[in-house]
Amino acid sequence: MFIIRLIIGIALIVGGVIAQAAWLGVCFGTVIIGVLLIFIAPGILFFPFTFGLLHGLAIIKGGDSNT
Repeated sequence: MFIIRLIIGIALIVGGVIAQAAWLGVCFGTVIIGVLLIFIAPGILFFPFTFGLLHGLAIIKGGDSNT
């Protein structure tokens, strides 16, 4: 069961990194949005990576009683 959680968790982390690269490309491809996000809401810039990392690590760690 741990192997499945590990694979799913790593897939979420990798997906978060890929989504982060695409998101930063969109934000800084349109310079106005990128600059506004830096000053107004910098947390939004790293949301895809944070989302993927936290959920991926939570799935890897598990917590169910079946282990």
